[in-house]
Amino acid sequence: MGFSIFFFIAFLITSLFIVMKKKLSIVDSTFIYLLILVITINVSWIVIEELKLIKVTKEAMNYTAFILTRSVITPMILVVQLNLIHKYKMKSRSFWITVASIAILLLLRVLSIQFDILTYQNWNLGFDAIYFLILHLVAFYSHQFFQKLSYREVNEL
Repeated sequence: MGFSIFFFIAFLITSLFIVMKKKLSIVDSTFIYLLILVITINVSWIVIEELKLIKVTKEAMNYTAFILTRSVITPMILVVQLNLIHKYKMKSRSFWITVASIAILLLLRVLSIQFDILTYQNWNLGFDAIYFLILHLVAFYSHQFFQKLSYREVNEL
């Protein structure tokens, strides 16, 4: 059951990204996706395998749901969130888009716990909220840095 729900969510967020009017270029979106992918893989490795703060299921289908969440859903939510922030330039709307994005990611964690995909041992949703907030800040500021760097490179040619 967990796999089918997370597969549907991955399909839904990817479809949303495909059909939405994008403000970021494909290069910017790819950069953000790959950066967040690398960060989430490394953080999950440290938290799960090294520190053993979270236990992941051994069941194959539920483990695949965990991989989908870590490798597809979380980075795509951040890419969609950055596209929406650049679409609406107002700071208040950007704030609420970010809050909604963090809330969706926390809801996905709650679903992971309910379907026994994840078991918190010495971890809680507060740590996840801080992690997702830092992930959003990294995505936002690395995108700004990437835009300035690419703008400077184009102008020097």
